[in-house]
Amino acid sequence: MLVAITIVGVLGLRQFSDKVRITFDLSCFLAISFYFHKQGIFFPVFPPLHAPADSGALWLRAIGGAWWLLGSRIVVAALWFAHHRDRGSRGARLFSDLSSAAVYIATAAIVLNSVFALPVTGVVATSGVVAIVVGLALQNTLADVFSGIAVGIEAPFSVGDRIQIADKTEGIVVQVNWRSIRIRTDGDDTAIIPNSLIARAEIVNRSIPSPRRTASVDLSCPESAVPDRVIETLLHATLLCPDLLRTPPPSAVLTQLGARRNAYRISFFVGDTSHLGSTRDLLLRSVRRQLYYAGFLDPSRQEEPSRLNLTEEALTTRRLVRDVILFECLDEQQRDGLAALLELLRLEPGDALFSEGRSDAALYIVAWGILELTRQSGASAETIGCIGAGEYVGEIGMLTAAPHAATAVARTHCKVYRLPRKAIEPLLAKHTEFISDLDKSARRGMEALHRKIAVLASPDMGPTGQFLQRIRNLLHFNSD
Repeated sequence: MLVAITIVGVLGLRQFSDKVRITFDLSCFLAISFYFHKQGIFFPVFPPLHAPADSGALWLRAIGGAWWLLGSRIVVAALWFAHHRDRGSRGARLFSDLSSAAVYIATAAIVLNSVFALPVTGVVATSGVVAIVVGLALQNTLADVFSGIAVGIEAPFSVGDRIQIADKTEGIVVQVNWRSIRIRTDGDDTAIIPNSLIARAEIVNRSIPSPRRTASVDLSCPESAVPDRVIETLLHATLLCPDLLRTPPPSAVLTQLGARRNAYRISFFVGDTSHLGSTRDLLLRSVRRQLYYAGFLDPSRQEEPSRLNLTEEALTTRRLVRDVILFECLDEQQRDGLAALLELLRLEPGDALFSEGRSDAALYIVAWGILELTRQSGASAETIGCIGAGEYVGEIGMLTAAPHAATAVARTHCKVYRLPRKAIEPLLAKHTEFISDLDKSARRGMEALHRKIAVLASPDMGPTGQFLQRIRNLLHFNSD
């Protein structure tokens, strides 16, 4: 009965949880131990048989084999729980499997030799020949196994770490086993890499000592551009990337002089690899916009003032107004007229352009430098973000006299152009249908990707009809 219960339980409980199986093994082990104690046997090791044994002796030896089997299962379970306390340990699974195999092999040898009194010398000799044949057939697999053991001892990474292997594969380690490791890549794929390759490859652990990641962006500018001014412009662009760490601070350096173009490099840090792609994209777009409005990307810009009979400042204001989405419905002559009415403001770092809650019927367009936008949140000020050259803010206040939803303070030396509402009133008086076009352009500007921060600093437009009526009421136009 004890033997039957043991066999049925071991085979029938394989689908149950570890706790259930261990509880069954321990109960049967104690029951068999109690049975041996009643029989006066304190350790189930039996001498060789010298005569034909009766059925009682054979059953007694079978119960002894079951005792050793259950004992080995309990020892293996204890080792497994001890090794898997540290879930992130690379060697836990390998060592657990090795120790389990050693326990079961030793138990099988004891049962065959000391319980059933069978000769094991021939089995051991035969196993050596079998091992040689199997080793030759599975040499690649064995190489992966022993490489896994070597890597596990060194433990260069753990489950959950982000690693990069030989500049080819990068991702999160999700599983470590005898033959390979599994990595979940940023493309949500699973890469399976044999341990033999891991042992020979260069491994970079991105999670140690911290998940912080460094990166760089290389670019070039015309040789005529003053390097100090270009570097200052590049550092302005880094202020427009919220995911870019400020400690350690980003840096911009001149890396190479050329006959026509000079090379520059921006180095920066992000808090995690998941932010790297979006931060690099935003940085490149911000760099392009800042260099463009600084005049470093257009080689023909130096010839435009003389060709168009315009001063450098007039050319700058012309470009700024042309790129404001709000005025996309105007023709070239009307935009040039607005550009001539822009008022230049120069700000030192820390100077306020406008304050939250105050009405200021004007549009502000940044020509150079960085403005930081903050909003009051309780007793403290919450930073919304920064805007730079080519960006504008205040269109809702200009058209409806709504108070500013944020405060704008110069983060660096700034050149900002102010367009008062009176500059646009003559256009509205001549073309009343222009108000509807302004509504569409303003809403399109609110949806522009690069204007996310400026939109947060603007008051709510409200529905289409309400916004149009607010403009008409302010400018004393009839609703029809």
